[in-house]
Amino acid sequence: MGRRLGLVIGVNSYQDSAFRPLQYAETDARAIAQWLVNTQGGNWAPSDVQLVQGAYATRELVETLITHLCVNVAGPGDLVFVYFAGHAFLDELHGEGYLALSNTSYQQPNTGIHLPTLAQQSMGRSRAAHVVFMFDYFQTGQFWSRHRQSPYDSRPLLGATILTALQQTNDRLILCSCRGNEIAPESGEKTLGIFAYRMILGFCGPANDPASKQTTLQSLNAFLRSSLGEQQRPQLYGQERTPTVLVGEMPAASAVAPQSGQFPYVPGGQSPAAFSPGVSPAPPYAPRQTATTDMVMNQAFQSAVATAQMSPTTSGLLMLSEVDQQCANLLMQARQWIKLQNPVEAFNTVEQVLHIAPNNVTALVLKGQLLGTVGRFQEALEVVDQVLKKDTNNALAWSMRAALLSNTDQYQMALQAIEHSLELDPNDPETYAIKMSIMGQMAAYQSKGNSKKLLIHPPSKQGGAASFFIDLGLQFLGLMLGIVGVGLPILKPTLPISVALILQSLGLAILCINAARGSFLYGFARFLVTLLISGIAVAILAAGVILGGVTKIGTGRVYVMILNNHALLVPLLFFGTWLAAAAAIPVLISLLSLIAGLIFGVRRKKK
Repeated sequence: MGRRLGLVIGVNSYQDSAFRPLQYAETDARAIAQWLVNTQGGNWAPSDVQLVQGAYATRELVETLITHLCVNVAGPGDLVFVYFAGHAFLDELHGEGYLALSNTSYQQPNTGIHLPTLAQQSMGRSRAAHVVFMFDYFQTGQFWSRHRQSPYDSRPLLGATILTALQQTNDRLILCSCRGNEIAPESGEKTLGIFAYRMILGFCGPANDPASKQTTLQSLNAFLRSSLGEQQRPQLYGQERTPTVLVGEMPAASAVAPQSGQFPYVPGGQSPAAFSPGVSPAPPYAPRQTATTDMVMNQAFQSAVATAQMSPTTSGLLMLSEVDQQCANLLMQARQWIKLQNPVEAFNTVEQVLHIAPNNVTALVLKGQLLGTVGRFQEALEVVDQVLKKDTNNALAWSMRAALLSNTDQYQMALQAIEHSLELDPNDPETYAIKMSIMGQMAAYQSKGNSKKLLIHPPSKQGGAASFFIDLGLQFLGLMLGIVGVGLPILKPTLPISVALILQSLGLAILCINAARGSFLYGFARFLVTLLISGIAVAILAAGVILGGVTKIGTGRVYVMILNNHALLVPLLFFGTWLAAAAAIPVLISLLSLIAGLIFGVRRKKK
């Protein structure tokens, strides 16, 4: 099923005195919006209907909302309905039509909404199945009289460009009604403008098909044409491929072929002579006006209006006082700015509400959310605290407080606030999500805090002086253990050989392990330590060779000892071999570890 998406605009007063004040435009817009969302009326989804009226209906906002609704929100199968009540005028230089908003200047047409551009940007680009613009406008300016063919002709407003394009595109429709002009004043009926009153009246039954329970644009147009005088009689432009159902069950989305999104323009094209408003005659079920029928319709209308006044408006509020209604309208504008991703305008609008009603809880909550979104957490907390002073049982405010506290690393207080929110509203899944987020942040923060404690005195690039000397001491210890291990068989031949082997192996292992670890983790400085220990081993080995009498074979002391005791030959050879290994193997391992450390970037990570 498609959706019905509505934007209802009404403007009574204008900044430019060229636009005379209107009496019914805003009342008409409000009544239509209320009837559309009334469950006993149009039964449109309240979230899909927007009401913009008064000074807040600026050209910038309204133009943006129309384009956003048609292009970004509407999808295949949807119906877009835009109702405008206010002034319209023609550019005296080019003769093109404009809608006048609250801040429009007659002498500066670009401050109004240029209809050809709007039609191209919204109707032409929309994926909606149907797009309906309804203009209930007052013809402003003497320039109208030069272009219209009858006292209330609407075609000059649309111009040849739009009229030709509407003839070439299906399901893009514009319905116009003349609210008044320089020869006919605005007139009302039952506190509403005549056109709006009769439109709601038609919705209440006379324009409804008894069989399908649907009110289509064509049936509404037929009813209005038969019940309104020449001035307000609607003029419908465009052609339908499928019925435009305004009230009643929507056709299935699959049954509606999507638009191509092209809205052809024919610059300078002329509207066909045969093209005229009211594209189809009244349907056979349109009721004939009688006194009895008028009475029934009036009763239905009064009942509908009474129900609408007690039902939610498009902003979800009841009919309120003038000040409350003004605040409600401003808050709705702020939400629209948020949807359009313009937080600055949204914030300014909320500030206007708080200037009118400083204790408006809804405005305060929205202000806190906007401040939190841009990272002004402390200011947002102050606003939330102000809300909680007014309403301590506001679960949303407690959730906001929790989120803001967690953003300022006050996790314990945040956890207390979110627990309080859950006590007030235990069924809100978003509150549980906030709680899980806070607990996760607490765990991460605690883990980060422990890591910082471990790194209060982080090692320097080379591991620190203490580490350097410990490494030097361990390698020297390894060298000494190995020397003792290989020296015991010479000095104490009676000791078990296993003791010597254990000491030799332990010493060589200490040398190799420290050489590998030091160079891999700490780099060249530890490689130098290994070279130093290796140099000591080489020096001892050289001393042994000298004592053995290499230069004077037969006269060296060690040689004499071996001659006198042949059992010393093997231990002495093993002593020399171990020293050679202790000098060469650790250096080789240290060099390889140094290279590996550079390849894997270990020391770069430790910086």
